[in-house]
Amino acid sequence: MDIALLRDILIIFGIISGFIFLLTALILLLIIFIRVKKIIRYIEGSINEIDSLRTKIKESVPKPLSDIINGVLTIKKFTESLTKKTKKKKNKTKSSRKIKGDKNE
Repeated sequence: MDIALLRDILIIFGIISGFIFLLTALILLLIIFIRVKKIIRYIEGSINEIDSLRTKIKESVPKPLSDIINGVLTIKKFTESLTKKTKKKKNKTKSSRKIKGDKNE
């Protein structure tokens, strides 16, 4: 067996294995994107269902009571957004203290 023939076989094997690797990577990426797309559709559908339930509650519950419910939901969302921001700030300060080497943490 000649060394040039062995080299040619290795080159061909490398090219074929490279194409197989690229093909499997492409297929896996497509599968991941399809699943993410399904999850996003499910979440959007859930949000739409929640909104439709909220409007049904508004229609079925008397006006003053529905205003109270909307106020409570608005306050709840507002407090949740504030707590998320404070948690993020706490995490940033903890991480900055750890970086600086503060031993009080």
